[in-house]
This record gives sequence, structure tokens and C-alpha cells, in this order.
Amino acid sequence: MIYSLTFVLAFCSIVYELLLGQALSAFLGNTVLRYSVTIGLYMMSLGIGSMIAEGRFVARPAVALLRVETLLTLFGGGSVVLLFFIDSTGATGITLSITAHLLIIIIGVLSGFEIPLLIALKSLDAEYRDNAIIGINYLGAFLGTMTFAFVLYPYVGLIPTAFIVALLNAAVGMLLMLQKKHVSASDLPHFHGMLVVVSTMALVLVYYLIMADHISELVLQAYLN
Repeated sequence: MIYSLTFVLAFCSIVYELLLGQALSAFLGNTVLRYSVTIGLYMMSLGIGSMIAEGRFVARPAVALLRVETLLTLFGGGSVVLLFFIDSTGATGITLSITAHLLIIIIGVLSGFEIPLLIALKSLDAEYRDNAIIGINYLGAFLGTMTFAFVLYPYVGLIPTAFIVALLNAAVGMLLMLQKKHVSASDLPHFHGMLVVVSTMALVLVYYLIMADHISELVLQAYLN
């Protein structure tokens, strides 16, 4: 199961960054610059997240990973809509750029937490291999880039894609219930509380996904006006 979660989470993380890169390119132009800075910041943030995911954070991997997925669902799912909203208010390009790059860093750092936590979670089993998790992470990221370029962006659109990927993050959070055996008794109330939060967010995202075309139309009208 951990390998499957690793694949899905890598897919989600890279798609979030591609969404932000494309949104920045649409708003501010200069596609090469936007994508270069986005990927560079993302890689740096992944490293920062991986380095600070130590101590008690990794000692309670199921609880920590659930927190991470809840935050990624929130920041990732709302990222594109937030940028469209900021642009519709007539904010300067600098404001939009700062907001987008902060989102890139936040999502990158949170994504950087995932591999150490997944490895820690897998290490609780009898047998595990770090290199398998890392390899699957790369494969998930590769599929994410291909899917975004050839399916999600041309046929689904930016805002619905953000909702779909956030829903995947929320689904991973709910699947962590299967790892409850690795949660200490003292952490169980908090763990269950976080599961309720992420499950509620998933239901909200399903509604948003159903209404995605309408939301996209409203956002586009605000953007054009």
C-alpha cells in the first residue's frame, strides 16, 4: 500500500507545481522563466522539507503524513482559484507573483515531508527498501508531468485539475486509516479528528468538482472584467 501512496503523492505534487507554473505563465507571460523558477523553487523546497522532517515528526509518521495531506489538500486545491481571485482584484503582478511563489514553496516543503514519512511508515513493516520508494516517487512524478501535458491541461483545465488532484490528496489521507495500527493510543483522538477534517474536505472537493465548470466560468468572467 505504501508504494501505491508514494506513486499517487508524487503525481499530485508535480501536478500542483505545473498548475502554478502554467497559471503564472498565463498571467505574467514568459513561459520559460515561469516554469524554470517554479521547478527550481519546487526542487529546493522538496530538499528543505526532507531535511526538516526529523525527530518526533518522523517518529509519528502516520499522524504527521495525515497532517501533511490535509494541508496539501487545502493549499493545492485552492491555489489556482486564489491566483485567479487575486488577479481579478486588479492586484499588481508583484503581488500575484509573490503569492504564487509562496504557494510553490509551501507545497514543495509539504511534499518534501512525504518521502521521509513514507519511508518511516514502511520501515515499521517487516521488510522494506528505501530505494523502491524513491524510485516509485520518480515514476509518479513522471506520470504526473505526462498526464498534465497531454490530458489534464488541454482537456480538463486548470481549476478542475486542481480540485481533482486535491481530492487525490484527501483520498490518501483517508486511506491512512489503514495505518491506524501504527498510531499510539495517545495520538488516536487527534488522528481520528484529522481524518474527519480531511474527509469533510474531500466531500467539499467533490461538490466543487461537480460545479467546476460553473466556478471556472465565474472566475473567467472576473478575470476578464
